[in-house]
Amino acid sequence: MTDAPPSLKELYDKANADLEKARRELNEIEALLRQTSNEVEKLQQRELTVSNRLRDLDVNIDRYSKADVKNYYASAQEVQMRLLTMRSQLEQLQYRQQATKQRQSLLFELITALEPLLGVATPAGNAGGMVGSDQLIADIIQAQEKERLRISLQMHDGPAQSMSNLVLRAEICQRLLDRDPEMARAELGALKNAINATLQDTRRFIFDLRPMILDDLGLAPTLRRYVQQVSEKNKLEINLMVQNLEMRLPPHYEVAIFRFIQEALNNVIKHANASQARVLVSIRDDVGAARVIHVSVEDDGSGFHVGEVLSDDSGRRNMGIATLRQQVETLLRGEFGIESAVGRGTRVEAIIPLPAG
Repeated sequence: MTDAPPSLKELYDKANADLEKARRELNEIEALLRQTSNEVEKLQQRELTVSNRLRDLDVNIDRYSKADVKNYYASAQEVQMRLLTMRSQLEQLQYRQQATKQRQSLLFELITALEPLLGVATPAGNAGGMVGSDQLIADIIQAQEKERLRISLQMHDGPAQSMSNLVLRAEICQRLLDRDPEMARAELGALKNAINATLQDTRRFIFDLRPMILDDLGLAPTLRRYVQQVSEKNKLEINLMVQNLEMRLPPHYEVAIFRFIQEALNNVIKHANASQARVLVSIRDDVGAARVIHVSVEDDGSGFHVGEVLSDDSGRRNMGIATLRQQVETLLRGEFGIESAVGRGTRVEAIIPLPAG
């Protein structure tokens, strides 16, 4: 390494030390994330068991003593409070993980910029490639784990709870068959309706998880069906426009674009307080006669200060934006943009190079 001002060398050494510290912190956070996720899954199973016990208690209250009733309700409250606490811890760990990754990325950029000025003997090109590759792999693994957790929570709060309720109602029908056939018949009718509703919810869950028509029919029909479902479920008027998309795209393009729109609409539903949204997917000629896929999702919601959200070091407010950016820039090598103002809605968009062939 050549002679350099001490202040620049000190900055370089400090950045390297901070980068190593960030790597250790990230490893610790990810270990805690795994432990907390396992604890959440165990508590979810306990909550399901306790809920079944309480339902049986409600139906057969005369078979339980006052002490049993008190103990069961106390146990249910304890499990629910513990589950709420662990879910909150899990969320905080996810925010810490995102913030640490962002800090790690900024430190690496600083080190890479300083190395040419300091005349470092070993170029950072190979090391940077390894770090970039390792980071991409880590991001992919974490995205998979985050998706597994989301599915686990949805399964617990949706189909698992519904199935538990169906089992209980079936047991009630079984007890009524001998005592009151007419009431049993009415209960069976209600059970049939509940089963049908659970089946429809499960089908919607499967569609959100991985719509099979995406493979069979392509992006446009899948988006039309998805937008219709989201609109009906959330009382949100969504205008979908698909232009010049007659041909099929490569499978990973169709999946990534669908997930981009899905994530953007989820953000609209959760945060925008909007009454209308507009989704556009089109293929057009870009600068230099190159063809691109243009995707945009905009709403008439409350909006926000983009600069404040993007500069939020905790990652709490910009995780959704980070996910959208990663889907476009990392997976599809495209460009991501966002516009928003308080009281004037939000628009996110992507410009994606059309794949050759």
